[in-house]
Amino acid sequence: MEETITFWLDNKICSGFKIATIGSQTLVSYRDKYYIVVGGAAQMKGVRPLHYSKTSMPLVWKKAMKGIMPPSIPMIDYPEDENLPVTTSTKKERTPMQKSATSISESSEYQPQVIKPVPTAPKKTGAADIKPVKIIQAVVAATCPYCSHKQDLPFEKGKNGKPFFVVCNRCSTEFAVRFVPVTMYQAQVAAFK
Repeated sequence: MEETITFWLDNKICSGFKIATIGSQTLVSYRDKYYIVVGGAAQMKGVRPLHYSKTSMPLVWKKAMKGIMPPSIPMIDYPEDENLPVTTSTKKERTPMQKSATSISESSEYQPQVIKPVPTAPKKTGAADIKPVKIIQAVVAATCPYCSHKQDLPFEKGKNGKPFFVVCNRCSTEFAVRFVPVTMYQAQVAAFK
C-alpha cells in the first residue's frame, strides 16, 4: 500500500502518493503528475508549481523510482518556509539561492563584488542593410478585357501607378490599365462602355 502525503499545492492542501524520497525532498504523485515536495509544499517555478510527467522527470528521480539511490549526488535542501501557504503574485519571486546569498551577506562581513557589465558594440539592424531592389522589368503583360488578347505594354508609360488608356491591337477597343507592384509588376485592366 502506498503512503499518502498531504502538501500545499497552489494555495490548497492536496493529498498524493509518496513515490520516492531523496534527502528532505519527496516525489509525490498527484493527478497523473509528479511534484517534488519540500517542507510540506510543492516546489514552485515562478508563480506556478513545478510538475513533471514520467518522460520529463529528472534522471535522479527516475532512478529513485526504481529503487536506485544516488551514491553521492548532493541534493539541494531548500529552507522550510514558515509562512505556508505561499501566496502567488505577479511579482518576480527570489529563488532560495538568492535568499541564502542575501542572508550570508547580511550576517557576515562578506561583501560581494559588483561586476560591471561589459560594454558591447551596438548591433546593426537588418532594416539598415536592406536596399531597395531596382526593377529591371521593361514591359508588362496586359490582357484585353473584351477579346482576351494579351499584349505587352512599356513600363515607363504607367510608372506612377495611375490608370491610363490603351487601345487593343486586335479588336481596336480602348480599355483602362493600371500597373500594380507585386513580386513582379502585373497589369490590372478594366472594361467600360
